[in-house]
Amino acid sequence: MLSASRSLFDQRLITLLGYAGTLPMVICITFLETRWGLPLLKAYSLAIIAFLAGSWWTTALLQRSVSARQLRQILLLSNLIVIVAVLTVTFLDALALLIIASLFAFLLIGERSLAVFSLQPSYYRAMRGGVSALVIDLHLTAFFRTP
Repeated sequence: MLSASRSLFDQRLITLLGYAGTLPMVICITFLETRWGLPLLKAYSLAIIAFLAGSWWTTALLQRSVSARQLRQILLLSNLIVIVAVLTVTFLDALALLIIASLFAFLLIGERSLAVFSLQPSYYRAMRGGVSALVIDLHLTAFFRTP
């Protein structure tokens, strides 16, 4: 978990990396009409969802105040999110973009509502909210632009 005392440089780097992670999505959407645009967008989105859901494990495991019940819920919920993402990316075409957008929203809602995430620094929470909103918007844009 990130400390609230991170240097301003670290905070800016974390924020920059968070937003920079959306650039591959923008590139895929720019080339959505090619044969690789949609598949690559779905694959990259799956990778990011797996990354974010995996971070739930670390966050929950590092907090001593998490009950066994809460830990099980977080572990199972994060796994469910990844399984839904894998099935979506594998079996759906453009419709996958709507489900993926929903999964990103669900991850953000989980981070806002589950007590285990309450210790996240405010700059990180703000970045995650902004990046998630952008990612959801990009997926909705891609859905409506898909040929």
